[in-house]
Amino acid sequence: MLPSVDINVDDVTGIWETDGLPMLYIPRHFMVNVHKEVEGALGLSKYRAVLHEAGAKSAYYWCRKQSETFGMSGFRVFEHYLERLTARGWGQFKLEGVAEDFGNADIALKNSIYALESHVRADHPTCYMFEGFFVGGFKYLFEEQGREPPEIECREVQCEAMGFDCCRFEIRAHSSL
Repeated sequence: MLPSVDINVDDVTGIWETDGLPMLYIPRHFMVNVHKEVEGALGLSKYRAVLHEAGAKSAYYWCRKQSETFGMSGFRVFEHYLERLTARGWGQFKLEGVAEDFGNADIALKNSIYALESHVRADHPTCYMFEGFFVGGFKYLFEEQGREPPEIECREVQCEAMGFDCCRFEIRAHSSL
């Protein structure tokens, strides 16, 4: 099977691009090893917070750019985001239990890069990097609709690396009223 995303390589600079955004192609083990080392150096709580902020900013930017590039809007942008994460090899994301009006959703993830590279049973969820991704995507959706983004929380509530059949994430938007 060939990738389901087009990869354009600039003849002069060698920069890879997909859907109008620069991309990198790196070995999965490299990404996971960096993840584990930084978690070990900073501690789980601090690293999780850093990843949350960076992931949320990146997902927000990605959703905005994809909306502009493909002329899509609404929840379709977030669905496209999950499709592209899957197509780029992060794992197989499936949107479940969506309540679009309230900003709630559940996401199942099979074959996450972090779970696949965890060669021993983990004692905590290892795929928390995606929590910020989902929050940023939801913030974009609220702002695109002209709504003030509420507090949005996302938690990995089960992880394949801990012996579950898949990872599960719960996204919940909380009104500040």
